[in-house]
Order: sequence, then structure tokens, then C-alpha cells
Amino acid sequence: MKIKVYYRKNLKMTDGKLAAQVGHVCKELGRMMPSDPENDVIIVLGVSDAKYKELSLQYQTTSYWWYQQVDNGMTEVIKGTPTAFGYVEG
Repeated sequence: MKIKVYYRKNLKMTDGKLAAQVGHVCKELGRMMPSDPENDVIIVLGVSDAKYKELSLQYQTTSYWWYQQVDNGMTEVIKGTPTAFGYVEG
């Protein structure tokens, strides 16, 4: 399985926060599809808010398995903020 994850650069999340948000996205996509951890590929890319919005609309309205992480607001980001999304390629 090839997972591509995009996160919002402007949120300036710490490395740990970013890792957690990407981890949530990958975990949920792994629940949706069978996974082979030894052969899975995960690509993580930071994008601007405008590009994030464009890409998230593109991938959630096509035939991709897609998931968006929305933050709970307990640490660095306001509750309800979309922080990262990902989809499964192929």
C-alpha cells in the first residue's frame, strides 16, 4: 500500500505533534484497507493552506481511500482544525 499524507505547513506544529497527526492519518487508512507493513510506503509532504484545500477536495471527491485528521485542540492547535489528510494510491 502506498499512502500519501499532506499536512498544513502554516500551522507550524512541533515535530512530535506533526508525527502524531500523520500517525493518525496512516492508522485510519490502515483500518480501511489491508496493509503489509513490510512493503507499505508512506510519503509525507507539507503544503500551503491553499494547496491543502485544493488537494483535499480533489482526493475526497474521487475514488481514493481518503482520511482527514481534525485536531482535538488539547495542545498546539485550535479544536476542529484540519491538520493533515492522506489517501491510498493505486
